[in-house]
Amino acid sequence: MPGHERTIVTAALPYANGDIHVGHVCSTYIPADIFTRYLRISGEEVVYVCGADEHGTPIEMSAREKGVSPLEHAEFYWMRQLRDLQSMGVEFDNYHRTNSEENRLLTEHFLTKMRENGYVDTREVESYYCEVDGKYLPDRFVLGRCPYCDAEDQYSDVCEACQRALEPGEILEPKCAICGTAPVSRSTRHFFFKLSKLSDRLEAWLTEQPPEDFPQEVVNHVLGWIHGGLKDWDITREDYWGFRLPYPDAGDDQHVYVWVDAPIEYFASFIKWARENDGERESWLGDEGTRLVHFIGKDIIQHHLIFWPAMLMAVGEYIMPRKYVVNGYISLEGRKMSKSRGWYIPVQRATSRYPSDYLRFYLSYKAANSPTDSNYSWSEFQERVNRELADNMGNFIHRVLIFTDRNFDGKVPGPGDMGDIDREFRSQIDEMGRSIRREYEACNNSKVVQGLVASFMQANRYFNDKKPWVSVKSDRADAGTTMYLCLNFVKAAACLMYPLVPNISERIWSQLGEEGSLAESRALSPESDLSVQTGKSLGKPEVLVEKIEDARIEEEMEWLDGELGKEEVTMGEELVSIEDFRKMEIRVAEVLEAESVEGSRNLIKLKVNVGDERTLVAGLAEHYAPEELVGRQIAIMANLKPAKLFGIESKGMLLAAVDGEEVSILVVDKEVTPGTRVE
Repeated sequence: MPGHERTIVTAALPYANGDIHVGHVCSTYIPADIFTRYLRISGEEVVYVCGADEHGTPIEMSAREKGVSPLEHAEFYWMRQLRDLQSMGVEFDNYHRTNSEENRLLTEHFLTKMRENGYVDTREVESYYCEVDGKYLPDRFVLGRCPYCDAEDQYSDVCEACQRALEPGEILEPKCAICGTAPVSRSTRHFFFKLSKLSDRLEAWLTEQPPEDFPQEVVNHVLGWIHGGLKDWDITREDYWGFRLPYPDAGDDQHVYVWVDAPIEYFASFIKWARENDGERESWLGDEGTRLVHFIGKDIIQHHLIFWPAMLMAVGEYIMPRKYVVNGYISLEGRKMSKSRGWYIPVQRATSRYPSDYLRFYLSYKAANSPTDSNYSWSEFQERVNRELADNMGNFIHRVLIFTDRNFDGKVPGPGDMGDIDREFRSQIDEMGRSIRREYEACNNSKVVQGLVASFMQANRYFNDKKPWVSVKSDRADAGTTMYLCLNFVKAAACLMYPLVPNISERIWSQLGEEGSLAESRALSPESDLSVQTGKSLGKPEVLVEKIEDARIEEEMEWLDGELGKEEVTMGEELVSIEDFRKMEIRVAEVLEAESVEGSRNLIKLKVNVGDERTLVAGLAEHYAPEELVGRQIAIMANLKPAKLFGIESKGMLLAAVDGEEVSILVVDKEVTPGTRVE
């Protein structure tokens, strides 16, 4: 492991002010999870940390609108966001939060050392104050025109149009975001981080980094900001949701700007993990043998490549970042994703309808460690899963395992003499490992997927050219050689697929008869031997990937069209009145008959007694066999507008609990009369 002994991986903190959508997981959280899994299966010591960003004016404003405290609002989304990330197969070693004791103490330490080392001073500034609302107006409590690009209705701390961070007082034509009136200016004393003093050190640090770890396009962008002159950074906010400034001469109403304590949370989250596992590992943060890797979106480049490293330089006690992975935005069906306009895909909806591995596989195509933007398309998702993951990759693995099971008693055959085509295929297996590992190291997941797909195409050609179904009857030794090499390919491919599609890969590992978990196997470590063992008994072959029907994709597009224009569901908006609840006729229904819907993989047709007999169509075939449902007393929405699915009119909707990929129908625990209303 040249250059480092261990790695700390971080992902940009999700802001605890709304649910996570597929654009978020595509750019940051899945790529960081993939890199962590790759390092771990390669035998490296690695820790993956993250946490919720819980401070700042947007949370304070949202909490004010909902009539709750900022902490209550942040905690609500902390739980929901972690649930969503876990449903995508993202596994953190620690998922923490900025509003924690660890982060408060570490932030105070940072600010104290920065001042002691001469990088913080005080200055008189003009701050906005709303006389109508009787409060100072930090950051997003002020709207106005950007002084750099003239974009209107921008927040006073950052322009979302040109991505420039703005200092207090820079915004033009300011107005209060609460009442819309023009604020007055009041003189206050603020604490400033002397960023300009570190310009030369930042430039030298950036220019000496290897391009494979610091994307050149991103570095050039940041150097442009530095050459334009860095301004000292106001780290003070009045009347603000955040930590109090730790300085004795700070006012009681003066707090730490959110972008100071947010990146410090990376270290606080790691410290929390270290203290719960091995307190001595806390020293990693000051050990040059530790590689610090940040995964971010391109919208927060300035904060992570200027402000954060400058803070580390000013303190002088900690390691510097050694690698950045930056991905661009992802649009949806050619249009910019927007929560406010309802044009987005919530993670919870996506993972309740498709295995997380399908989504990870497709989204990896969009994560090339490049700030270039990409597009999410439901039809492309279907095509990638069906044609590449199912037909090319999954089908090859299943063919190999089934053929071995039927013709070699489910045991790995020994290889015979190898011809040119066999030796060439063996070389291709070796090259697959080398080339794909290079792309994992580069965090170019798009090329990882492309490399795997291309390798499986080569394997399919080898299998078809060798025709083992013919040679097993005439030259069993040659058929054995073919299957031996194909099984070696499958084992190597399973290990290389694991960071992308961990659940599918674990199933392949089991079907190969391997013991233990692939996740803990260190199968890609230098000392590991990926050769299959002659005579080893294989597991039972099972289909790995089910194709996605056209009807499912049609449902996604209909859902998007139905959501367009709707506001995102938030904590306050989830509350309904008792009158609204009474409009819903939830009744107990007894299932009389159940059968699969012809032409559909997921739909079941139910005949139920709900006081009257009616037909329901439910998407349960992936979770229940029809015969399992007959005789059960279930809960249904009885007064839902009828809908036609596969030509069958469904009069009502079955209710079920959806937890990631697990679905459980709601049933009554005592027998009641069909049609009984749920109150």
